[in-house]
Amino acid sequence: MNQPSIKQILIKTYLKLLIPVIVLLFILYLSQILNVWGSTHIEAKRLISVLFFILAGVFSLALPIFYRALFVSKLKDRKIIPLQEFLDFEKKLIIISMISPYIIIIPIIFNFSSFYFAGIILFSLYSIYYYY
Repeated sequence: MNQPSIKQILIKTYLKLLIPVIVLLFILYLSQILNVWGSTHIEAKRLISVLFFILAGVFSLALPIFYRALFVSKLKDRKIIPLQEFLDFEKKLIIISMISPYIIIIPIIFNFSSFYFAGIILFSLYSIYYYY
């Protein structure tokens, strides 16, 4: 029987999280081009824009670093790390970091200012690229 490699398992987890957000963004983009919502845009208050900007940064940078540090400190006295424990850590790390791309949906719907929208996109692109 052919067992999948760690790389295959992690790529499968990554793609399971990435493909839905790509499809959602494509649908939102098409709906804007086809003017499905009409000219009604929901304006976001500045506080909401800042909140989601910070959340994108937290899920892209802060939580993955914190989770990695927590994992390392938990295993600092061990010489060997069990494969399944490492695999679970890597899967959770991918899940945490891949929340950031889903946050892009909010600024599209609520018409955030360009600064916050661009920041959220940069955080998301970092998550997509770095944790692949």
